[in-house]
Amino acid sequence: MKKHIFPLLLLAATSVFTACGSMQSFTFDQLYPADITYPDQVKNVAVVNNMAEIPTPKDDLLTIGLLEGDGKVAAETLAEALADSRYFNQVIICDSALRAKDELPSDYSTLTQAEVESLASSLGADMIFSVERVLLQTNRREVFYPELPMPFEAVELKTTPLIKIYIPSRSKPMAVVSKTDSLYWDITPDLSDKRIVTDGTMDAMTTLVPYLIPHWGQVTRLYYTGGSVEMRDAVICLRENDWKEARRLWQQLYDNRKKGSAKMKAAFNIALSFEMEGDIDQAIEWLGKAKQLVGSGSEDRQVIAYYEEALQKKKLDLPKLNLQMGRF
Repeated sequence: MKKHIFPLLLLAATSVFTACGSMQSFTFDQLYPADITYPDQVKNVAVVNNMAEIPTPKDDLLTIGLLEGDGKVAAETLAEALADSRYFNQVIICDSALRAKDELPSDYSTLTQAEVESLASSLGADMIFSVERVLLQTNRREVFYPELPMPFEAVELKTTPLIKIYIPSRSKPMAVVSKTDSLYWDITPDLSDKRIVTDGTMDAMTTLVPYLIPHWGQVTRLYYTGGSVEMRDAVICLRENDWKEARRLWQQLYDNRKKGSAKMKAAFNIALSFEMEGDIDQAIEWLGKAKQLVGSGSEDRQVIAYYEEALQKKKLDLPKLNLQMGRF
C-alpha cells in the first residue's frame, strides 16, 4: 500500500468549515500555471537521460538508506507525462544514458552548450529536459491512523528528483527543478530495492510535472444555504450551474436587508458566483462587502479569510497562466 502525505493545512481548514452551520461545499477543476514560463519559440522538446547507470536493483533485498533512481525509467516517465499533457507540439525521448560511464557524484555534471546544441539538432528539439538525478532515501517509520487500534510499521521513501532545462542559445540551464516528495509502503515480503527504485523513480518524476507545465487541480469552495426563500431557490440554480440566476436571487436578498448575517451570506455567495464566471475582481470586491458585515469573533470570519486568500492567489496566478496558455 503506497500513501502520499497530505498537507495538514487542508485538514485544519476542513475542521473550521464543518463547524460553521448552513454551509455546503462543491468541487470543480481549476487550471494552475507552471512554475516556469518558456519562450514562445519552444514547440518541440526532448527528454534526455543524463544520469549515471546504476547496478540492477535486487528483488530480494530491502535497503534502508540511500538509493539512486533509474535514469531510463525517469526519462521515460517524464517524457510520457509531458506528451500526455499536449502542452508541446512534440516530445522526443533519448532514454539511453548520456553519461553511462560516470560515477556519482564526482563525475556528475551539467551539459555543455555544445552538447545541448548537438542534442537539440539531432533530436529536432527547441529545448532539452535533462534528467540529472533521482535520489531515494528510505527509512522505517511507525504510521498512526485514528481509525486503527495500533500503529503499523512502514517504509517511508523520500524522493528528490533533479532536472535541468536547456535552450541551445544559452550557455547555462534556463532552469533547475528539484522537489522532494514522500511515500509510504507497508513492509511486505515483496517489498524490495527493485520495486522501490522503479516505483520511486516513476513517482518522483510524476511529482515534477505540475511544476513544469500548466495543470488541472481539484478545488473545493463553500457557499451559504438556508434561512430564506431566496437562498433555497438560489441553491437549486447553483446545482444547475445557472450562476446568473443564483446571483440575481442573492442580490435581491442582499438589497432587501440593511445588515446582519443574511446580508453577509448573500454577499459571500455573490462573490462565489463572480469567481465561477471568471470575474475575479468582482469576486474580491463582493467578498470585501461580506467581510464588512461579519461580526467580531464570528466563525464566518475564518471562512471569509480562507476564501480571500484563495481568490488573491488566483488573481496573482492569472497573468502568468494567460501568458503560458497563449500558445493555444
